[in-house]
Amino acid sequence: MNVTALRRCELCAVDLLCRQHFTSIYDFGHMDLRRFRLPVHVTFESFSGYAGKTGVPRSLFAPRPGRSAEGLTLRRDGDFLILYDDLVLSERRLSFTLAHEIGHIMLGHIGEEVGARQEQEAGAFAAALLCPAVALRYLEHRDGTLYTPEQLTAVFPLSAGAAACRLQTLRASPPVPPADSEINLLLCLFGRIPDTTSGTSFSAGRKEVL
Repeated sequence: MNVTALRRCELCAVDLLCRQHFTSIYDFGHMDLRRFRLPVHVTFESFSGYAGKTGVPRSLFAPRPGRSAEGLTLRRDGDFLILYDDLVLSERRLSFTLAHEIGHIMLGHIGEEVGARQEQEAGAFAAALLCPAVALRYLEHRDGTLYTPEQLTAVFPLSAGAAACRLQTLRASPPVPPADSEINLLLCLFGRIPDTTSGTSFSAGRKEVL
């Protein structure tokens, strides 16, 4: 995925985070995406629950080429239905699945043929929603160290594997100016904006590289 697409996914996720009533970085530790405030109407239902209500066989949700076995989004009369595998026991894995499906909605993928590009974009959105780059870089500045995957999972609801992938992506990304929404998110999570973040200015009068 190119840098422009990655940045679009990041900012789309940050915009959604700014719609929530977060007051601290610690809110990430217990957030439930099924309770998120979304700009469209979305219902969440487990595979088992949907099968029980509709009479469709649960085997309908078995893996198929181009579709994960853990999540699926349907559109009905302008509303969205996100179905998820209730047999997944890991809350972090479930969170990533839900974030991925929300990404398909927020990025406008529903209604078009979903291929590799859309799946990559939804994955990038999910990673940014669960671990926004601007929040991580603030923490690294505050703590004076580059975070490891283990440190990342202590703050953000990512699995160890997802945390490692997130760090790899962010370390390889070129610096960009922080958007207004990212600065607003910092204010919500930390109550302040650092003067410098590893040479990066977040002061009100100027925005340098992120």
